[in-house]
Amino acid sequence: MSSSAARFRERRPELLPPHETPGRLFVLYGRLLGPLLGGYLLFDRAFAYLHLPGSPLFVAEMMLGLGAVAALAATRYFLVPARDEPVLALLTAFALWGLIRTVPGVGTYQLDALRDAALWFYCLFAYFVIAALARSPELLDRLITQLTRFVPWLLVWLPFAVVLSPLAPDAPKVPFTTVSVLSHKPGSAAIAALLVLGCMWLLPGRRSPRSRAAWSLLALTVIALAATQNRGGLLGVLAGGVIGLVLMRRHAGLLVRLALVVTLGLGMASLLSLKVPFGGLQGRDFSASQLVANVVSLGGKETPGNLGGTVEGRQELWSRILDKQVTDGRLVGGSGFGQNLATEVGVYDAGKDTLRSPHNSHLHILARMGVVGVSLWAALWLAWYWRMFAGCRRLARDGEHTRRQVAVLSMMVATAVLVSCIFDPQLEGPQVAALLWTSFGIGVAVTTIRSWFRPGSTGRDGAVTASRGGP
Repeated sequence: MSSSAARFRERRPELLPPHETPGRLFVLYGRLLGPLLGGYLLFDRAFAYLHLPGSPLFVAEMMLGLGAVAALAATRYFLVPARDEPVLALLTAFALWGLIRTVPGVGTYQLDALRDAALWFYCLFAYFVIAALARSPELLDRLITQLTRFVPWLLVWLPFAVVLSPLAPDAPKVPFTTVSVLSHKPGSAAIAALLVLGCMWLLPGRRSPRSRAAWSLLALTVIALAATQNRGGLLGVLAGGVIGLVLMRRHAGLLVRLALVVTLGLGMASLLSLKVPFGGLQGRDFSASQLVANVVSLGGKETPGNLGGTVEGRQELWSRILDKQVTDGRLVGGSGFGQNLATEVGVYDAGKDTLRSPHNSHLHILARMGVVGVSLWAALWLAWYWRMFAGCRRLARDGEHTRRQVAVLSMMVATAVLVSCIFDPQLEGPQVAALLWTSFGIGVAVTTIRSWFRPGSTGRDGAVTASRGGP
């Protein structure tokens, strides 16, 4: 063994070099993570409902099962980052409190309690991606390469996914389920398009400015189509985009060009009365006028159609659930997991009991896990953002360009999801939760100052070796 390798071992005794450690399952996890997220981005709920027939094991649970086995086989890759990173202590506290509130409901509500517990247990995606990167830091290059190559395919499909989603009831079903193959939420499509924009401008690879501009126009079109159907997705994309623009170098010129493109595009669409020839969800058209109405409604102004009604109905549901918690004395510890919170307060979804939550993931945490849970939730994300902003400044100062860009992209995605789930319970489903918690974990890895993550091909030259093979 060389003297430099010996010094490395002395400096980092917790983690042995990859060829001397068992963590191959974490490598497998890291290699499967890209295809998993790609399936969610492309097909949303339809992909999420792929499962082993006759069992509750969906693709997300099978992936988490692989991560759990990997953690048992190579615990050091799981435990060392958790020990070294304070933000993971907060995540552990949040998950443990969720487990404590879930266990009492399992005996009474059985599978319903476990299903509702997805609100917190999908955070395992964060732990496992961190452990995978600790085992093989080069997996970061692989994920960037996969994303770069995947972007064109995603952008070609997303406009069709949004426009065809109203036809979902008449479309074929995912095998062994009642879920349509066209079940793609507009908010999820908007977040996917934001991810594409971030990838284009933060991690361009070999793409020319002209190519990036063309693909970006298509991504903006997807966001506009989704925004006609879902205001939560629009707000999420705006919030995530602001994060990206603020932290992007030479962002002033890009912001001016973006404003011009959006203004001209919306103006031309309005003048020409462009619209898709069939209606969208809840009777909303895919049109410029509907997009304007949605934007206006964000300011609380009176708007035609059902825009105001959906807001009032959502607020009524929130109020009833909160009032019941106060009345039952469950505000501090929460109601736990398993019971249908909506039907308990007399709210049904078109006469059915399919609506189980306050239709707001943050309030859902408050309802299920109480003030204790939502306080841990708020502290977790405050600590993460503090870490990410500080990490971006340090990485820029140290010349670690690629790691900084990945950190910015992670913040863009996380911000979009956290804002969007104010209006849509997205954290309860793996198609968005997996993306959020993976972004969380990658953000922790690229901003760490500890020795457990030391990528070999990312660094000061501002390029990722593997990403050069992208289109």
